[in-house]
Amino acid sequence: MRPRRQPRPARPRSEPGPEGRVGMALIELRGVSRRYTLGTIEVRALDGITLAIEAGEFVAIMGQSGSGKSTLMNVLGCLDNPTEGQFLIDGQDAGQFGPDELAALRRERFGFIFQRYHLLPHLDARGNAALPAVYAGVGSGARGARAQALLERLGLGERLHHKPNELSGGQQQRVSIARALMNGGQIILADEPTGALDTNSGAEMLRLLKELNEAGHTIILVTHDPTVAAHARRVIELRDGRVVKDDGTPTDHKTQTLPPAPDAPQVHQGGWLRRWQVQWREAVATAWLSLQGNRLRTFLSMLGISIGIASVVSIVALTSAARSTFEGEFQSVMSGKIWIWRGNNRLPPGAQPPSFRLAEIDALRGLPGIASVQGERQLPVLLRHRSSDANLNARGADGNTLYERKLKVDSGRFFSAYELAEGAQVLVLDEQSRKALFKDTESPVGKTVLLSGSGAAGGMGGGGESGAGLPGAGAAPATAALPFTVIGTVKADTQLGINFGNGIAFVPERTFIQRLDSRPAVDAFSVQMDFTQPPEEVLRHIKHRLVALRGAENFSSWSGDSEFRKMQEVTAGFAALFAGVGAIALLVGGVGVMNIMLVSVSERTREIGIRMAVGARQGDVRLQFLIEAVVLCCLGGLVGVGFSWLGAQALNAAQDKLAVTVSWSALGVAFAVSSAVGLIFGTVPARRAAALSPVDALARE
Repeated sequence: MRPRRQPRPARPRSEPGPEGRVGMALIELRGVSRRYTLGTIEVRALDGITLAIEAGEFVAIMGQSGSGKSTLMNVLGCLDNPTEGQFLIDGQDAGQFGPDELAALRRERFGFIFQRYHLLPHLDARGNAALPAVYAGVGSGARGARAQALLERLGLGERLHHKPNELSGGQQQRVSIARALMNGGQIILADEPTGALDTNSGAEMLRLLKELNEAGHTIILVTHDPTVAAHARRVIELRDGRVVKDDGTPTDHKTQTLPPAPDAPQVHQGGWLRRWQVQWREAVATAWLSLQGNRLRTFLSMLGISIGIASVVSIVALTSAARSTFEGEFQSVMSGKIWIWRGNNRLPPGAQPPSFRLAEIDALRGLPGIASVQGERQLPVLLRHRSSDANLNARGADGNTLYERKLKVDSGRFFSAYELAEGAQVLVLDEQSRKALFKDTESPVGKTVLLSGSGAAGGMGGGGESGAGLPGAGAAPATAALPFTVIGTVKADTQLGINFGNGIAFVPERTFIQRLDSRPAVDAFSVQMDFTQPPEEVLRHIKHRLVALRGAENFSSWSGDSEFRKMQEVTAGFAALFAGVGAIALLVGGVGVMNIMLVSVSERTREIGIRMAVGARQGDVRLQFLIEAVVLCCLGGLVGVGFSWLGAQALNAAQDKLAVTVSWSALGVAFAVSSAVGLIFGTVPARRAAALSPVDALARE
C-alpha cells in the first residue's frame, strides 16, 4: 500500500512551456502508464504518457476504440490511478492520495459529463443536479437554489421536477452539465458528450461547452469524431495508449481564474459536522426512495424481519405475562410463609418423632420476624352423601383461614364467629371435595354429609402414639359417623388453582378438637413472617429454638421465599430459552436482509459509481447502504410490533387468565434489535459497495 500524504501547496513549474512561456500547469502527467491484467494477458491501456494542460484550456482527446482515451480521462478525473508515473494537479501528486482525498478532488475540482448521462432514476432534474453539493455538506435549501438557477440557465426551468425518463436525451445531458457545475466545476471532463444525441442536440452541447470554456472552465473533451474535436482549441490524439499528436497549448492562451457564475448562487462547503448532518438526511431520504422503488422486494424483506420481531416480542410478552401471573400468585400464597412438620429423612428407619406440643409452638411466637404461628390440624376422613363416598382430609379452620390460604367463598358462606366459638358441626368444602360428593348441577349448601374415620387413619381420635401420655390428652371419640351440615364451598383466590392430594373439608377448629382429634399437639404448623427480618434469619431462629426444646432436629422445614427464588430462576431460564427460539426467526430475517442488500448493491453498481464520481467518499457509500438496511429492518420491526400488539389484544379478548401486554419498553427493544440486525447484516453489503472502484462501477449497465 502506498503511503498517503496530505495535499501540499502548488509548486511553480520552472521549465518552459511549448511556446517558451514559464507557467503553472493545472494538470500534468509524467510518464503515466496504466496496465490491466486479463487472465494471463497484460493489457497496457496507457503507455508512458507525458503532457500538461493549463487552466482554462479547451482540449479534445481523440482516438479510436481501444486507443486508451477513456482510460486517460479516468486518470485525469481521479477515477482511476496510474500503474506508473506521476499525475499532478496544481503540483500535487494525486497518485499518493487515498480514496477519500481523491473523492475530495473530484468533489471540489471536477465535473463529469458522460455519454449515457448517468443520472439517478429516482431523483428529478433538480435532485440530480444538486447531488455533488450533498457530499460537500451544503444544506438542502442552498443546493436546491443553485441547482434550480443552473437548470434555468440551461433552459430547463420548466423541467425541474421531471425524472430522467421524462426528459429527452439533450435535456438529460444539460442536467448532467448542471451537475458538473454544481460545486464550481473548474475542470469539466466530457466523455463522448454528443455520442447519444441527435445532430441539433449535439451542436447545442458543443456550444454550451464552448461557453463554459469562455467563462473560464477547463474543458477536456473525449471523442472519436474529428468534427467534434475540431471545436476544441487543442487536440491530443492517442493510439495504442500513446500520444501520437498534440497541438500543444495555443500561443494566445491566457490562464484565468474561474469567476463565479453570475446568475447562479454560489454554494459554500460545510465543515465535517455539517457534512455529517447533510449526509444522514440524504441517506435516509435516498433509502426511503430506494425502498419505494422496489416495493415487492421491500415487502418480502420486511416480512422476514416482521416475523422475527413478532416472534421475539410475542414470546417475551407471553412469558412475561405468564411469569408475572404465576410468580405473582405464587408469591401471594407463599411469600413470608414457613412450614414445619415432624420427621425428616435423616432419622433412623422406624423412628417416630413426636408431634409439636402447643407449648413449643407458643415459644416461637415471640421470636423476631414472626407475625403468627398456626398449627396444622388435619386428619384423613371418609365423607358420605347418599350413595357417594370420598376419602378426604378434614382440617381445622379459624377466622384467618381464608386469607392465609388464599381462598374465597364460591357458594354459601364461611364459618360465623358463633360457629367457630361453639364448635358447631358444620363444614365447608373445597372444589375437589365438592366434585367428589356432588354433581356439577347440584348445590351442596344445606346438605348433610356423614363424616367418619378413614381406614388409613386408624380411626378418629387422639389415642395414637403421638398423643399418648401427653398432659390433657382426652379419650378418643366414638368412631361412628358424625353428621355435618355443608354451609358453603370455597375455591382458590389465585390463578394457580393447584390442589395436592385429596380434597379438603374445613371444620371449625374447636369442632375439630372436640369431635375429631383432641390431642394437644400437631404434626405440622405454619409461620407467617412480618418481613422485619430476612427469611433465612427467621428460619435459622426457628430451627435453633425447636432443637433446644425438642433435643434434636427431628423435623423438616420449607421456606416459601426460598422456593420462590428458585422458581424465579427456573422461569427466567425458560423465558430465555423461548426468546432464543424466537431469535432464530429474527436471525433468518436478518440473513434475508443481507441477501437483499447484496442484490441491491449488484443492481445499483452504476449508481454507486455516479455518487463516487461526484465526490462521495467510501464512508458515504457505506453509510448509504447501512442506513438502507437499518431503515428496512426498523420498518419490519414496527410491523412486527404491530402484529404482536394485535395478537396480544386477540389473546386478551379470548381469555382472562393472562394479561398479555406489549409495552413501550418492548417497542424500544424491538427498534433497537431491528437497528442492530440492520447494522450487523448490512455491514457486508455496505463494505462491498464502498470497496467498488469508481471506474468499474460506472462501467456497469
